[in-house]
Amino acid sequence: MGNHAGMNPARALLVDDDPTILEVVGTLLSRHGHEVVGTGSGLRGAQCLRREHFDLAVVDLMLPDLNGLELARQAVANPDTVVVVLSGSTSVETALQAMRMGIYDYVPKPFRAEELEHTLLRAIEKSQLNQENKRLREQIQHKEPGPQMVGRSEAWQHLQTLLRRLAPSPSTVLITGPSGTGKELAARAIHQWSPRAQGPFVAIHCGAIPETLLEDELFGHVRGAYTDARTDRPGRFQQAEGGTLFLDEIGTMPLSLQVKLLRVIQEREFTPLGSARTVKADFRLLAATNEDLSALVVEKRFREDLFYRLNVIPVQLRPLREHRDDIPVLVAHFIRKFARELGLPLKQVEPAALQALEAYGWPGNVRELENAVERAMALGSDPERMLLQDLPAAIAGILPTAAYPRLPQHQGLGRFLEDLERHLILEALQATGWNKSESARRLGMRRTTLLHRLKALGIPLNPMDEAESALAQESHDA
Repeated sequence: MGNHAGMNPARALLVDDDPTILEVVGTLLSRHGHEVVGTGSGLRGAQCLRREHFDLAVVDLMLPDLNGLELARQAVANPDTVVVVLSGSTSVETALQAMRMGIYDYVPKPFRAEELEHTLLRAIEKSQLNQENKRLREQIQHKEPGPQMVGRSEAWQHLQTLLRRLAPSPSTVLITGPSGTGKELAARAIHQWSPRAQGPFVAIHCGAIPETLLEDELFGHVRGAYTDARTDRPGRFQQAEGGTLFLDEIGTMPLSLQVKLLRVIQEREFTPLGSARTVKADFRLLAATNEDLSALVVEKRFREDLFYRLNVIPVQLRPLREHRDDIPVLVAHFIRKFARELGLPLKQVEPAALQALEAYGWPGNVRELENAVERAMALGSDPERMLLQDLPAAIAGILPTAAYPRLPQHQGLGRFLEDLERHLILEALQATGWNKSESARRLGMRRTTLLHRLKALGIPLNPMDEAESALAQESHDA
């Protein structure tokens, strides 16, 4: 184990409801000088992750009070924490899910202590390397590329102009719009085009954090503020020093915290939990909501004075159905993105697929479109084209009704579908010069299935047979 000697002491969180494993893993790590916090409860583990920094999290998937995958997902969300999952379940699906989430390694139980020790020490090494690289990047003030806001419609061009115009001012901006319209992207764009671009961009989703923890998240705490507070922990106001603080889903913030937020906006200072000292705060505030805040004010669920403090410069994002011109550009952008991420070639979009994408109502907006393209890229059968059948059923089924023929009067559905199938098969055969394999490919069926359907529908295997049978029919009729 000599190659691990150069490591600094790390902090590790172990979450497993088996006390023997807590003891074994704890011993493995502490004998290398690492600090270990162990718990048998997933909820306690989640609490520790929110309150303290860990270089490594070791999570068992079978926990009594919280889904282990969910806990692993929360741990992975912090880029400084490397996550190793332990599991007695041999489900391939679970392992895949965990790997897809970005965990470092998946260790099935029962494990050999030496192997696990090696894995955990490598994971700590990786975590420390990641953090060192991050520090170096920050030292050279590495600037992120501009945010990926894509479009060509008038609505999009108007939005770009507005964001660029308001970016240099220090005023608070309230971004409104339905879920999935890209409110965080708009906030990042304002930050990137502002004089604070070199400072941090700190985002917090107020709706995703339980009310009891949100105050700690925003204001931070000092050591000893409560039982588990072993170290000082800076809150988001402090983390955003010299940069931009983005409060998403601001409408979900409890009234008690709204008062405290108002005070920070007015006085530009705050007090961490358990501290007697106020801390100066230098940040630009951006907020976003998918709710109607003025309606919440009327219902007394949102403070009127805070609403006016936030709504200095309002920016409204439109639902995707109101700027459909952007759909082809967004689809092309997401194809490029997922081709890069999934290591796939770029694909052309089949006209019927694009027609369906443009016709759909997109209740989930751009986020739903991105998910649909990712699914089609990952699961699509054709390496060169994105096909209609690759799209989710809800989207693929929304072609204009004119694309479907009507059922003629006095004809049963069975006979009508047979005639339609016969027509489509003959069309494919004629287009391919009666090449059965190519026709089957075009029709999306196996060659043997096509031969079976030809026989069932009375279509001859050879076009000459068909011509002869047609002539024979004519002479018979004469």
